[in-house]
Amino acid sequence: MKIQGNLIIFRMEEAERKDVRRLPEKKLQLLLDENNQFPAFPIDNQTPIKQLAEEKMEQIFQTSQFYIEQLYTWGEPAYYTKTRELTVSYLGIIHQKKTSKMPANYSFLDIQITNEKQASTQQVKLQNAQKEICYTMDTEIKRERENIEYCHHVVGKAEIDELTAKVIHTGIKRLRNRIENTNIAFSFLDKEFSLSELQQVYEVILDKKLIPANFRKKIAPMVKKTKKVVKESAYRPAVQYTFNEKFIRNWV
Repeated sequence: MKIQGNLIIFRMEEAERKDVRRLPEKKLQLLLDENNQFPAFPIDNQTPIKQLAEEKMEQIFQTSQFYIEQLYTWGEPAYYTKTRELTVSYLGIIHQKKTSKMPANYSFLDIQITNEKQASTQQVKLQNAQKEICYTMDTEIKRERENIEYCHHVVGKAEIDELTAKVIHTGIKRLRNRIENTNIAFSFLDKEFSLSELQQVYEVILDKKLIPANFRKKIAPMVKKTKKVVKESAYRPAVQYTFNEKFIRNWV
């Protein structure tokens, strides 16, 4: 069987500041190549797949500072190609400051997802200064034996193949699930950050506004206050925090 790995890599970019009294807005982005494909790597029977995925990340960004975990394995015959049958996807997160040395054939695109009136349908737009990719994603519920399965399909023609679209859909779902009960959100930030910046990351990924008091109460055990104070905007100096490595939570 022909096996290939690929990487869905996310970063958080700061938009241009529009109001000096507020933090710059953040937006979630993902990496595609010039053919609208994820970075791919061959898999052999000698090297651990995670190691191969890490080596591909290091090759792209020239750094070993990133987050990575296995996302999903795809084995549907509908997605077989001449060079690939089984596909193993890994999810990576890279800080914006670590992306200046990546090859020219890769670029990050903003992610915008709009829910349609039908709860099962979403409009997806991937966009940067060079390209815009739009497609519609539909979710079908299948019941087999005692299982309920949610199957995702691209509706109509798109400038992106369906497997790539499904990896994007699954990757964003994984981010939203993991951000609720792990420290994955901190991978988008500098080592030191303000609570407002951290809340922005949560809001962008979860796609909803959070009440600051409730948010700070929830994440209080996960952060440590430093002695540094940074002026975030025209009026508000902000205490800097770091991730509390002593924080342990069983999310299994």
